[in-house]
Amino acid sequence: MQWMCNKGHKWFSSFNCIKHSKTWCPYCLNKHENLCCKVITNILGPPSSIRRPDFLKIPEHPRGLELDIYYPQYGFSIEVQGKQHEQHVKYFHKDLEEFEKQLMRDQLKKELCEKNSIVLRYVWYYEDPYVVIPVHLRELGLIE
Repeated sequence: MQWMCNKGHKWFSSFNCIKHSKTWCPYCLNKHENLCCKVITNILGPPSSIRRPDFLKIPEHPRGLELDIYYPQYGFSIEVQGKQHEQHVKYFHKDLEEFEKQLMRDQLKKELCEKNSIVLRYVWYYEDPYVVIPVHLRELGLIE
């Protein structure tokens, strides 16, 4: 079934997926992440297509935890963090326990990245990717 949001983005999804998974427009939902990806791609080229590297596949998460923007060749990844990564947001977490699980997954991802020599940098929803991404890349010695 084809859907269209009020901004004119079109995509295909089943009725049940829309109804039960609390998702709507994938373009609007990932707007900040897409902008971050665009900014860093203009500097370093495209990120890896692998978003769930083997080191993030563990018994508790057999499919693997996901990295937003991953550059294994440079040993780093950028995580684009929405409000739901710092406070309970009912749209993303049905209750406080779900929010706490989110925080635990975030911490686990950070620890697994550190253990595997991947530097994790964050771009928060309130930060300007055009400013913060070059700062991260300078700190990592990837640009001057």
